[in-house]
Amino acid sequence: MKKNPIVLIVLGLLLLAVGGFMQFTGGAPRADGALVQRCQEEMKSRGAGADMVAQCSETAFATAVTATDADTAARSIAAANTSEVGSNALAMFLIGLGLVLTLGGVALKRKLPG
Repeated sequence: MKKNPIVLIVLGLLLLAVGGFMQFTGGAPRADGALVQRCQEEMKSRGAGADMVAQCSETAFATAVTATDADTAARSIAAANTSEVGSNALAMFLIGLGLVLTLGGVALKRKLPG
């Protein structure tokens, strides 16, 4: 790698792009269709606004609204949040690794003669 820093720069930029894409497109985990439907019906019966009904696509929100058992709801919400934290951590790792590889490649390119 010391002789070809362009490979490091390209790989670093690629990892930065993938990590950035994951970071900006990721969000709360999505609920399955049946859960979304039950949540929307429940929210409409409560007289909630359109913005609240729109949140029914998120697993944690839909589970909290439709829950009949607190223990099951807590486990489901915790699992959804763990998934979100894991994907966020992976995105941040890729961004960091991409930044290090890019900067390392640029530094090596400057040190090499020619």
